[in-house]
Amino acid sequence: FGEIMYGGHITDNWDRRLCNTFLRAYIKEELIEGMQLFPGFHTPPNLSHKEYSEYIEETIERETPAAYGLHPNSEINFMTRQADDLFSAISELQPRGGGGEGSMTLGERVKQLLDDILEKLPELFSMGEIEERIEERTPYVAFFMQECERMNLLLFEIGRSLRELDAGLRGDLSISEPMENLMNALFGNKVPSNWENLAWPSLAPLASWLTNFLERHK
Repeated sequence: FGEIMYGGHITDNWDRRLCNTFLRAYIKEELIEGMQLFPGFHTPPNLSHKEYSEYIEETIERETPAAYGLHPNSEINFMTRQADDLFSAISELQPRGGGGEGSMTLGERVKQLLDDILEKLPELFSMGEIEERIEERTPYVAFFMQECERMNLLLFEIGRSLRELDAGLRGDLSISEPMENLMNALFGNKVPSNWENLAWPSLAPLASWLTNFLERHK
């Protein structure tokens, strides 16, 4: 019965073996006697269709990580991510055109952020001067040089993209898709994807990311 109902479309031998393993674990007489499938979830006894429906509605608790063999703490990460996605969606639904008195438009807010970042943006590392100071190229020094080069790439991209967007906001350049993506990221307090690709792994919002970026540069 189990192989017909659940394994009829299986063509891979290993998948069939896995299916049979699950069937041997669950399809047995104890299934109709109240077997516990996972903590808090017992199978119902022999009932009528109406009673089965009532059992599902009234008795079965909500799904937990234990149902999938996961640690209970794994739900914390899921719910945190879900909350982040929710607030991110709400933020993106905010009006981006002209606002009421005292509010700023998308362009005005982005221009303000852009100028602030450019003002704080440090200079590129002078790799030639750093090379002249090196007396012995140890593994630590080699790693330090690689990090300086990576930081220079990130610094250059941040400055280039912000100056390009600034020119677009002034009307000197047409707003392209990458510029629009940068503008939306700045407005939404998100790290732009072209910066993220050159940086370290981080889930921080833009404001915290920039603070960390400047600390790393020091």
